[in-house]
Amino acid sequence: MKHLNKLLVAVLMAAGFSSQAQDSNNPWAITIGANAVDSRSSAGPEHVNWFQQHFSQPFAVKDNWNILPSVSYINVSRHISGGFSFGLAGSVNKIDKFVNFNPTASNADARGMSVTNPGDLMFYGIDGTVKYSFMDLIGTKWFDPSLQAGGGYTFLGKDSFGHVNLGVGLTFWFTENVGLALSSGYRMALPNDQRNDGLNPESPSLVQHTAGIVFKFGGKDTDGDGIYDKDDACPEVAGLKQFNGCPDTDGVTESLTEVMLVQMLLV
Repeated sequence: MKHLNKLLVAVLMAAGFSSQAQDSNNPWAITIGANAVDSRSSAGPEHVNWFQQHFSQPFAVKDNWNILPSVSYINVSRHISGGFSFGLAGSVNKIDKFVNFNPTASNADARGMSVTNPGDLMFYGIDGTVKYSFMDLIGTKWFDPSLQAGGGYTFLGKDSFGHVNLGVGLTFWFTENVGLALSSGYRMALPNDQRNDGLNPESPSLVQHTAGIVFKFGGKDTDGDGIYDKDDACPEVAGLKQFNGCPDTDGVTESLTEVMLVQMLLV
């Protein structure tokens, strides 16, 4: 797993140098979890339509998905503007199930698909992705669907190649800062060597699914009154929300405890 550690450090460092300012209150987010790689999208007969050729068995988990039983995915992202954010992700996996179109194979299914082990190939992926969240548009605070697009680089065994990706995501926010993030994306390889025999995968297009716990952070509240500094007219003095974060106007500065008690009574 030393390669994964190096990959995670690289992603964190790259995100740290980003100059863009998740949401405006907590602009940073980090997701830690696992990923599954499905090579079914690189196999299929040419006489069927494109969608059926690539996605006719999207949830054949036992037969087609490659999953490492450990933390294998990390994403660090930063809010840009509105519903947009930019993230850098790293993932690692081991490919021991590679789907190919081979109707004459002894283990071929009714569609002519067979699964081979290409030699436990190590998979490493690095991705840069722009995400658009629809949460504000639909007016919820816990249900967060999104569209994602970007590109990156894939290392598969001894081969490496670029790819572009397009995917969808769904985050369930348990609190303002913690949620469950799910995503699925199509990684189209460049060059697009999608149909191959599975014995030497070279540069197959893949589908990757991820699941992880996401943490938002970065909001600053210097005086601890529960109002972020960016919305606080008196960021260094505890105050009340109705006074934009400043103490009341009677000339007496309340303690933080008093402020909190007043806020509780006003709820």
